[in-house]
Amino acid sequence: MHQAKPAKVTSPIVTLKDDYVRLVPIALIVGAVGIVVGFLFAGGYQRFAHAYLTAYMVALTVCVGCLFFVTVMHLTRAGWCVTVRRIAEIYAMCMPLMFVLFLPILLPLLAGSDSVYPWNQDGWSVHGDAAAVAAELERGALLEDGSRALPPLEALKKSFLNRGFFAARIVIYFAIWSFMAWFFFSNSRKQDETGEGKLSLRMQAFSAPAMIVFAATLVFSSFDLEMSLAPLWFSTMFPVYFFAGSMLSALATITLTAYLLQRSGRVTDEITVEHYHDLAKLMFAFVFFWGYIGFSQFLLIWYANIPEETFWYDYRINKNWVTLSLVLLIGHLFIPFLGIMARTVRRSKTFMFFASIYILVMHYIDHFWLVMPQANDDHSFTFNPLTDIGCAVGMLALLIAFFLLVARDRPLVPLKDPRLGEALNFHNP
Repeated sequence: MHQAKPAKVTSPIVTLKDDYVRLVPIALIVGAVGIVVGFLFAGGYQRFAHAYLTAYMVALTVCVGCLFFVTVMHLTRAGWCVTVRRIAEIYAMCMPLMFVLFLPILLPLLAGSDSVYPWNQDGWSVHGDAAAVAAELERGALLEDGSRALPPLEALKKSFLNRGFFAARIVIYFAIWSFMAWFFFSNSRKQDETGEGKLSLRMQAFSAPAMIVFAATLVFSSFDLEMSLAPLWFSTMFPVYFFAGSMLSALATITLTAYLLQRSGRVTDEITVEHYHDLAKLMFAFVFFWGYIGFSQFLLIWYANIPEETFWYDYRINKNWVTLSLVLLIGHLFIPFLGIMARTVRRSKTFMFFASIYILVMHYIDHFWLVMPQANDDHSFTFNPLTDIGCAVGMLALLIAFFLLVARDRPLVPLKDPRLGEALNFHNP
């Protein structure tokens, strides 16, 4: 039998203390340099913007996944996760700053740029390639003035994909996410001081309607941010694919952050191998779930064989993208699935640390695969090391800076959560 621990924090260091004061400027400088290098060597705004959006989506999905993690743990009254939940709360609190980082994409779009989203132009066609446009022209009717009549699908999408409505939706998404993150974090911090049990009940009650709103915003944000890069394409499974990647990246980030905090001597007693084991089990589940959804989406589109859907996969099977597609299939699904299947592996902190890094790299490649085929008019494979890696490193550094700014000298674990004892004494059977 394992020995019961007292329901209180016993680690000598449970905050960042003053280290964040030294680390934040370094992270901000690295972030700025990475983004600037990416811009200078991109060869144009369009190439830079797609590289920037790829890196941005990785950081955003981490925050979105952490917000879901916090919400669902309150919704289910989970006790095991209390000592790792604060890490997720801090990443979720980065949402307002993530909105600021989207402005380099949003402001040019509002000014009329169609470098990222091709629907932001007059006379745009949702098809995005010459062959599809020719086919649509051939079967489309002409108006009396000689212009092409819009097919119903294109007319409907034009009413949805316009810069004003798009910007309004983006603001709504981030406002909702930021409010949710603030609500959970502020009440959790207040509980650190007062120890009031009713605050846990308040957060649990809030989590149920919040989960419904969160689901709606996640669905439409996935449509807007990534699916509309190829405006004609549609898939009702894409939001689930987006969610699976978000949750997987969040779990990897929580594990990675917990390991680094403990290596620095913080929260050494509160986060145990049992928590790493459960995080690893969830990671294992979402690796398989991501692969299942990705395959299901491909299978349905392949079987239906509708041109408005198949062209999206055609870019990623041909146009020199097939190698990266195979890298995703093997590297994002089979390797981590087999790698973290064993119980002994999932209970190794060091192994899960490196496994988390690996999964985050695969998550970046996944979003590169989603975004970058639209970077060139011919949809061919392109990789610019200075631009792509520069933006990725810069975005990672900025996310670290945001985490440090939010965490500051605040406790890294909920000090007086009523389920703290359950977390400290949690044991996997």
